[in-house]
Amino acid sequence: MTGERLIISLTLAGCLLSLAVAALARGTRKSEAATAVTPLILGAGGNVLAFLQPASLMMVPVATAVAMLFARLRPRLAALLAAPLTVAIAVISAYVGPSRNAVQNAGASALLCVVLGVAYLFARQARLRHDHAELLLAELEDSREAQSRAAAVAERTRIARELHDILAQSLSALSVQLEGARKLAERDTSDSALRQLIVRSGELTREGLADARRAVAALRGDDVPIVDQLTTLVDRCRRDLALSITLSVAGQPRTLTPEANLALYRGTQEALTNAARHAAGSPATVVLRFTSQATTLTVSDQGRAGGADHNGAETGVPVPPVEAWTGGGNGLRGMCERIERVGGRIGAGPAGQGWTVEMEIPA
Repeated sequence: MTGERLIISLTLAGCLLSLAVAALARGTRKSEAATAVTPLILGAGGNVLAFLQPASLMMVPVATAVAMLFARLRPRLAALLAAPLTVAIAVISAYVGPSRNAVQNAGASALLCVVLGVAYLFARQARLRHDHAELLLAELEDSREAQSRAAAVAERTRIARELHDILAQSLSALSVQLEGARKLAERDTSDSALRQLIVRSGELTREGLADARRAVAALRGDDVPIVDQLTTLVDRCRRDLALSITLSVAGQPRTLTPEANLALYRGTQEALTNAARHAAGSPATVVLRFTSQATTLTVSDQGRAGGADHNGAETGVPVPPVEAWTGGGNGLRGMCERIERVGGRIGAGPAGQGWTVEMEIPA
């Protein structure tokens, strides 16, 4: 195969190859220069075929190339590249066609290119406007979410401020009154048990104020180390609930969110209160583990000690009423809700003769 037939075959192969490349590369991001290569090869090949092999459909490859240029490039660049292809096919149609229809053939070829070019130009503009509208909607949605978060933070701050003011004033005033009652009891040489009760009431008031401040800190987003909180809580339980508690920490401590800190603290408080209520005199363990995947807190007891009752009458351990202690008061359901609210999980159930509560918050 030589001469004109070889040129036609190579040109036709180039046109088909350019169409295949354009179909396979659809949707991929390329530079404008790389994008323009394929339709230019198709348009040039279409003009060569129209010149060497005159036929009524030989203008279609050129018109397709023009459409591709307007569909993928900026309007000015597309018009600059499409103009030579359109002029060439118009001239070729006028030259190779019947001389009496030269103007008609040229006009038809040029009109087809212009119509397809304008149609794809409008289609591209519509697609760009649609993409721009979707971008604006996404930005609007992000803005609304940011406003919602800001409103939630503002509301939490307001609640924290109100809670702090109310509890600080009431508990502080109560603490002052109890201190005055203690001094009067000492002056009047009242019963020692009454004086101890007044002193302990004052301590409970101050501890309640500390708990309120801890809740306010969580609402405001302040960070309080969970290890320090648990250390204070365990000391209080040893004193107030007469529990034998051991606290251990494993792993490298990390900073948790205020909500997660408060959830673990309240869960531990409730678990220790339940241990004092249902397993008085039993040793309890609190284990806090930090791993790369999660923060796990486990509270375990060994069940009610043999021969011990809730009031410690037989063991001689002075256990105050658990109901009077400032425990969490949430119950297992409340503990679950707190932990699940911060994305964690909780498990509770019997372990040997005792009971185990395990709380886990992902890292």
